[in-house]
Amino acid sequence: MAKRVTITDVARETGVSIKTVSNVLNNTGSMRPETRQRVQDAIERLGYRVNVSARAMKTGGTKLIGLAITDFSQPFMPYLADSIVAAARSRGYAVITDTYNSAGGLAQAIPETKKLAADGWIFFMGSPIVDRTILHQPYPLVIVGDYDTQGLANWVTMPNVEAVRTAVGSLLDSGCRRIALIGGTAENACPDADREPLPETTSTMRTRGYVLAHEERGLQVDWRLVRNATWVQSGGRDAVAGLLDDPDVPRPDAVMCLNDALAIGVIHELQRRGVRVPQDMQVIGFDNVPDAEYCMPGLTTIDPHVDDYARHAVDMLIARIEGSSEPARKYVTSFDLVRRDSTR
Repeated sequence: MAKRVTITDVARETGVSIKTVSNVLNNTGSMRPETRQRVQDAIERLGYRVNVSARAMKTGGTKLIGLAITDFSQPFMPYLADSIVAAARSRGYAVITDTYNSAGGLAQAIPETKKLAADGWIFFMGSPIVDRTILHQPYPLVIVGDYDTQGLANWVTMPNVEAVRTAVGSLLDSGCRRIALIGGTAENACPDADREPLPETTSTMRTRGYVLAHEERGLQVDWRLVRNATWVQSGGRDAVAGLLDDPDVPRPDAVMCLNDALAIGVIHELQRRGVRVPQDMQVIGFDNVPDAEYCMPGLTTIDPHVDDYARHAVDMLIARIEGSSEPARKYVTSFDLVRRDSTR
């Protein structure tokens, strides 16, 4: 059996101290760029791998962050995971991932998190928090997603209402008056000030932004144009097909999709039917995933600054890992409306 390559072997190969190799591995310390590169090249060439168990015994930590996230059926999920990995790497941490499906929810991932050697965990919340015991774990924890932690854990989220309000407002201000909403929530499930508030989901929050954009301009929402859908490409395709095939609904002049996967599916179906985008119908998405730039036409979309979202989640978690006892706090990213060729 081949001898395991050690940190001493890397130091000997490069002519530097063990401490210097350790600094490269942990992305700490100051050194000349050429020295860092020489050590990194030797690590790769020799096939050195960090002994996680030995590190944990020596330092009490593994330099691993756990990420529990819904499965990757939506393009946003791998995009978010990649952003968290990049943010963690910049702080000298690696990431291990455990996925869960929407049926079982985050609760199905909890037992696995306790078996894996992570110093702390980032939980993506794909549904409202019903069981608050999820927020009480024996390790440092940060929540990302759209569901309020009620001050029980650090929480990173997006400006869902304001972002959609801005995007739909831009369509209304350009003259559109029949804006379909794909992935939205029916009128009787959308909380407002006149009703007892219901637990809000990502869909209801973004639907509220759609409603507010209309109300601010003295316009009534035509709820026939609001269509629920599974937030994947086929969901967008099927929802807009149903809308266009409904003889009782006026043809939309624009479509606001509550994520980019829906928007890509909508554009596909419109093109299949010979509907020109954006000449006949404008389309906006939400997330600014990499595919948004490369679909045809390029997708105008809300950019919620996922890199900032990921960086704050990682920084909050590492602060907890390193012993911070500050009260739990909430961070909301900013956003931009990125204009491409799917709007005029």
